Amino acid sequence: MFMLFNKKQTLWKNFTFISLSILMICAFTHQAFSTGKIITDQITSDALKDNKLGDTNTRNMIIYLPPSYESSNKYYPVIYLLHGFGGNERFYVDNATEEIMIVLIDDLIQSKILKEMIIVMPDGSNKYGGSFYLNSELTGNYEDYTVKEVVSYIDKNYRTLRERDACVIAGASMGGYGSISLAMKHPDVFSAVAALSPPLGFNIMIDSIVPEVIKENPNGMNGPTPNKQYNDYIYALSAALSPNLNNPPFFVDLPFEYPTGTVIEPIKKKWLVGDPLSMLLADNSSMKAMKGIYIDVGDNDLLGFKLAADEFHKQLLNMGIKHEYNVFEGKHADKGIERAISALMFLSSFLPEPGNASTIEYKGKLASTWGAIKLLQMENKKND
Repeated sequence: MFMLFNKKQTLWKNFTFISLSILMICAFTHQAFSTGKIITDQITSDALKDNKLGDTNTRNMIIYLPPSYESSNKYYPVIYLLHGFGGNERFYVDNATEEIMIVLIDDLIQSKILKEMIIVMPDGSNKYGGSFYLNSELTGNYEDYTVKEVVSYIDKNYRTLRERDACVIAGASMGGYGSISLAMKHPDVFSAVAALSPPLGFNIMIDSIVPEVIKENPNGMNGPTPNKQYNDYIYALSAALSPNLNNPPFFVDLPFEYPTGTVIEPIKKKWLVGDPLSMLLADNSSMKAMKGIYIDVGDNDLLGFKLAADEFHKQLLNMGIKHEYNVFEGKHADKGIERAISALMFLSSFLPEPGNASTIEYKGKLASTWGAIKLLQMENKKND
């Protein structure tokens, strides 16, 4: 439930677990091919405007463009890659790792291990450490921002394939939660999902987490602080799932009583509305609609993570929903690069190859880019 990835623990910076041979091959062969590039773009969000935390609604996003993007007229599939708690859009790519990410992905593409794709990394951060990509009256509407505004912006401004089958979502830790929950809520937008060490069962995990939060706060609950990791996460999740603008100074309702740790049932019910396992049990149609589902978790992951992931996996099996479930040896952030590559390979297998844009006509109007097509299709629905 609570995400330990931060700017010092990203998938791409955990180089201890990538073999030297892969890096040597990439560095040697990369010079012979066209290269992709990473750019920074910016969006001003209506969904985050005037949020009660005072966070800016102008957000950067990091975008990886594949090797042939600038030299062709092709349209590309897209992976939306969500960052973890404590990070921002540069969670996977900072100044030290940007070139390595380009080399690694380029060579996986050149080796036909990955299809050429656009990778979009939006910013889901806030003053509480992370939005969990949920709509909240306190922090702002991060679900709307991610699914509606960012996706629409990318489709309008970059050459993306217009099919749902060409749009998938992935993430690690908090981003793993975001990828699963957004895929479940928006199967019309995303066709496949990959989640690395995600929190998948709040009802299971809360029993393990709350005692740790109480241990971190012997003198009472006094809000987020950099030195109390579980404390920070429970405040951030409360800001996303159980905000209360009439409860200053932190404007959240915590799901337990202090110091007993007794769970407050009405607040827990609010949390379960956004709980992936509860969502799955209530309605599995969106997961059945996924072309692919990929989940991993460490055998020594955060408190309750594996138990919750095991139960989610069990329920998917019971429902006959195909998916890939991997339990790796290690802690929450271990083996980051090889896990990320596995997830990208999995998603790539469901994506179409880059191709030409389609053109549609409606009442004399033509559209030949995905963004324009989507707007025209929306107009068609209103008029028909």
